[in-house]
Amino acid sequence: MAGRVTIAQVAEEAGVSAMTVSNVISGKPGASDETRRRVLEVAAKLGYRPNQAARNLKTGRSGLVGLIALDLTNQYGLEILRGVADELAGAEQELLVNASYHDAGREKDRIEFLAGGLVDGLLLIAPVLEDETIELLRRRKLPCVVIDPRRLDVPLPRITVDNYHGMRQGTQHLIDLGHTRIAYLRGGEDLESTSIRFRGFQDAMRLAGLEVAEELVATCDFTYASGFRTAGRLISEHRPTALVAGADLLALGAIDAARSCGLTVPNDFSFVGFDDLPQAAQSFPGLTTVRQPLHDMGQKAALALLSLIEGQKLLMEHMELGTELIIRNSTAAPPA
Repeated sequence: MAGRVTIAQVAEEAGVSAMTVSNVISGKPGASDETRRRVLEVAAKLGYRPNQAARNLKTGRSGLVGLIALDLTNQYGLEILRGVADELAGAEQELLVNASYHDAGREKDRIEFLAGGLVDGLLLIAPVLEDETIELLRRRKLPCVVIDPRRLDVPLPRITVDNYHGMRQGTQHLIDLGHTRIAYLRGGEDLESTSIRFRGFQDAMRLAGLEVAEELVATCDFTYASGFRTAGRLISEHRPTALVAGADLLALGAIDAARSCGLTVPNDFSFVGFDDLPQAAQSFPGLTTVRQPLHDMGQKAALALLSLIEGQKLLMEHMELGTELIIRNSTAAPPA
């Protein structure tokens, strides 16, 4: 059939009124199961597709969801994005993606642009969220969900993970293997999750009667290069037997730093990361790490946002997901 198939053509073929076809396509009640089945079969046979522009005019919505990530160059944000896209795929919502790249001004400008009627709702991954930007979101009344906020008291619906118990579990794994001199690489100090993970490490050590040696704790950026550089200094100067990193990229850099010092992993040195990025399973040896459910975080954030767009109230403003220790081949008992 040439040209765009119309509701009238579907109605004629199915032997029902155009209003019945419209109601069935829109998911409204009223039609019998048999009528609904027949209309949907005819619509599929003729290749009918709803006119999204007309539907948007009628509902006052754009059919678009905006997403602003802190960074789109690492697998962390991309895994969350994949979860968001999977959830929106069946909801007739398209996704507009942007990134702030740690720039608070750019983040505010992007939010202001999207909030001008371009999108129905907004998802933010690890945003900077200065007070002025939060006030902008309140003023525009744009449905918004934050994934992995920099601070937990942000006054917006948010999705986080159990950073504390995840890091305690990862540290305990090394203690159970017999390690007592364990180094720690912290991430960015402007993230509350950094402090929470470090507290989990400290408490695991303290409860095992082990000292957290000041010289074995270092702060660095969440990058492979920073992990390589910082771990190389710790290993060569202070000789721990294991290292816990606040992120997988740090751990992967640290593993290569150990190799550059002539050590083998895990026979001479053990490593634990945090995230379970795809690279963790693909590295050699496979990285033992604490898994954040990144895909699930994206899915649950998208689901919450769709509820807000529909005018529903969320059962909880803060959803915390669990973590899981994934044991691979980067950990072993310390050398004799």
